[in-house]
Amino acid sequence: MDPFAFPVLAGTVLTEAVRFLFDRASAVLDRRAGRLPVEEPEQNLGQPQPLLIRETALTDERIARITGAHGALRVYLSRPELLQGDDNDLRDVLGGLRQDLEEVYGRRLPFGDEAEAARPGVEVYQQADSLKGKQVGIRVGDTTERGRARVDQKAGTIEEAGEQVGIEVEGTIG
Repeated sequence: MDPFAFPVLAGTVLTEAVRFLFDRASAVLDRRAGRLPVEEPEQNLGQPQPLLIRETALTDERIARITGAHGALRVYLSRPELLQGDDNDLRDVLGGLRQDLEEVYGRRLPFGDEAEAARPGVEVYQQADSLKGKQVGIRVGDTTERGRARVDQKAGTIEEAGEQVGIEVEGTIG
């Protein structure tokens, strides 16, 4: 499923989006494998600031998803005639990869006519060695179709009375 509703793109813009995500996935996989230093920023022409990897986001599960998406995009790039903006399977791959890469980089990667300001939302990263009380990532009432919320929480030990909540809905996002 495409959680961030990857936009319908066509032609050159679609090819550029696929290439961009493929290249970012390659860079992440190279850093995870030790071929490049994790802390080395990626200079990227399409982004105003260099992309920096959040090492804590490089979980085994996320790397497995990125590896799978990377392989799928390799097929599309080797056979450009398969690149169709209305291909839901492709959009699912792009949407999932985009979500994982946004988690790894800790920032939004807009495409097409999307803009950062066009998607209101919040992002939270929390880490605790030991949790005795309640840790809430985001407390909102509702998230509209255009809103976004992202929580990345880690706790070494959650005590018996402890509670870790990613999002508690009480306001509105978007």
